[in-house]
Amino acid sequence: MPSSRSVVHRHGQCLMILFAMVASLCTVVTSMDSNWTLVQCKSSMAPSPAAPAPSPSSSSSFNSTFWSNVVALLDVLPSAAAPTGFASLARGNGTDRAFVRGICRGDTAPADCSRYLRSAALGIQRSGCNSSRRNAIWYDDGSTVTYPAPMMSFISYADTNTSTSNEDTVRWMDHNTGEVSDKDAFEETYNALMSRLTARIVNGSAASSSLAPMFATGEAVYDSAARNGTMYGLLQCMRDRTAAECDRCLQDSIRQLPVCCYGNQGGVVLGYNCYLRMEIYPYYDLALDAPPPLAAPPSIFAGERQGKKVFATALAIGLPIGTVLAAVVIIGVFLYCRKAASSKKTPPDNSNSNQDDIEPEQLNLVVLRAATNNFSEQNKLGEGGFGEVFKGTLQDGEEIAVKRLSQNSSQGFHELKNEIVLATKLEHRNLVRLLGVCLQEEKLLIYEYMPNRSLDTFLYDPVKRQQLDWSRRFAIINGIARGLLYLHEESRLKVIHRDLKPSNVLLDADMNPKISDFGIARAFGGDQSRDITRRPVGTLGYMAPEYAYWGHVSSKSDMFSFGVIVLEMVTGRRNNSAYDSATDYVSVLSHVWDKWRTGSTADVVDPLLAESGYPELEVLTCIEVGLLCVQENPVERPDASTVVLMLRNPTTTPEDRRAPSRPAFIFSSEFSTVSDRPGTGTWSSDQQPSMATVSENDVSISELQPR
Repeated sequence: MPSSRSVVHRHGQCLMILFAMVASLCTVVTSMDSNWTLVQCKSSMAPSPAAPAPSPSSSSSFNSTFWSNVVALLDVLPSAAAPTGFASLARGNGTDRAFVRGICRGDTAPADCSRYLRSAALGIQRSGCNSSRRNAIWYDDGSTVTYPAPMMSFISYADTNTSTSNEDTVRWMDHNTGEVSDKDAFEETYNALMSRLTARIVNGSAASSSLAPMFATGEAVYDSAARNGTMYGLLQCMRDRTAAECDRCLQDSIRQLPVCCYGNQGGVVLGYNCYLRMEIYPYYDLALDAPPPLAAPPSIFAGERQGKKVFATALAIGLPIGTVLAAVVIIGVFLYCRKAASSKKTPPDNSNSNQDDIEPEQLNLVVLRAATNNFSEQNKLGEGGFGEVFKGTLQDGEEIAVKRLSQNSSQGFHELKNEIVLATKLEHRNLVRLLGVCLQEEKLLIYEYMPNRSLDTFLYDPVKRQQLDWSRRFAIINGIARGLLYLHEESRLKVIHRDLKPSNVLLDADMNPKISDFGIARAFGGDQSRDITRRPVGTLGYMAPEYAYWGHVSSKSDMFSFGVIVLEMVTGRRNNSAYDSATDYVSVLSHVWDKWRTGSTADVVDPLLAESGYPELEVLTCIEVGLLCVQENPVERPDASTVVLMLRNPTTTPEDRRAPSRPAFIFSSEFSTVSDRPGTGTWSSDQQPSMATVSENDVSISELQPR
């Protein structure tokens, strides 16, 4: 049963519609034969207040000449407006001078815009209002209201290019019949989102290579637990209006939608100078979320026929009443609105909401194709589970890296959305920076270009590895640790990467490390410290045992991966391959552990480092950190803050810290003398070491390789 507040808002909607109808006294609204085409024309033949006064000699014929000028302008408007989506035209002189303007929704293709405006122009000529001096039509493409249509277009003509007070206040509204559960939270999110989009339009930041001027789209989460818990908003202003006029129009529309449609899942507000739409599903081409749901979401025009009947009845009753009734209704609505405004709860301060609803920049596909030479093989940097990665150069000379999701990618829309959301909200000098996205025809992520590629291209190459002296290796280890500290403890979100490995650590021009690829990362909220997933994904050799076996995800699983990388940096060897050809079952972890417990740590250091020299205490500290991070029990692994502290103070003696015990995944050749700690005890050959070569629960492990 609807709440008392929703009933009040529905009554408010009816009153506002009736007010819009009678306020102009002689306004006729006609529904066309598409989904929601709307025509408004004034039957008065008198010139507008701002138009030149007709002379007595021209009064008998000025209307037909004026209409001829309108028809001539309507004929050329579609071709004039199609390239940019907007045109404002004029023709004639004196009282016969006509002004026509037309606009398409900002994400409409030029060919579609021309077609829509042509149909709208035909509709306004057939509306029977050719004796009117002012007329307008809101036209949709007549197809669907789910996705990505309706592609709204608008045409108006008048005898002046100045808006009247009536046109400034005319609004037509409709809404979804479905309602949200938490209406207050929904309205608060709506106010914050619309405030942010209005600021983008008015301040000019919405004008980019992929967006039309005075047009902005965006999204905000109003209920993280709901299936359709994201709100999608779209705002647009007529481009011949000033920023102040646009702001006034949008602010008025934003205020009116909750009054008429409080708690409804979506709605639309049509005006002469601005347009607003809000839904709980993506309906515009630049949407950043998943593709449209298989089941069509509720239409904002559900119950359309019933609404038309009600509206037609109100119209038939209201028009004969005349000026007296109109004045009474206007006074009544004014008193009602004043009372409702005084009792309505003041929206909360959303000044900080922009920080939580950051959106990546929308980049144009044409620009990206030109930057990458149409994704040529010469510009290809690599490929992996996501797809291919290309180097690009923008017109201003900035170099970028473009990740292109392939149709056969093992990462789908969920991973794409996950990476966009996390990479947008995370910002640290040791994380790769997301520059923007493009989802027009292809799915593209644009990152800052890292000229030295990934860490594995240096570490596993016998020639390039010579460039990694110990000072650079130690700096890279410290940078990765600081990046993990930010992800785990310092960012607004507690993020577990889940696939940390050398190929996901990129190096900039100065060899500074930056963690990349957040497609399978997991964000924790509140006090949550661990989670369980039924689909462990990652790369063998870097996955913690509790994650590979049972899908337990925590910050300590990332620390295990970090420990493997540290030991690889010290040894110059890949962990998920045999340490040497003679003992193909001895891994890097096994070799380092065997040497650590016997006190022969110098034997594990990369021979290239031995040639150039290295500080033994720093290397010893890194070996210790690596072994502590790969402990089998997650509780015994240090967190990122402890690791950063240990690396900052390598002068601290190992005796001051807990010594590492036997790590996980040890495949040792010396089964007869393996101790749990250096110099403490042995175990016989019939005692099997900790070996986890396969998953006990038959869970498959996907290897997702990035660039």
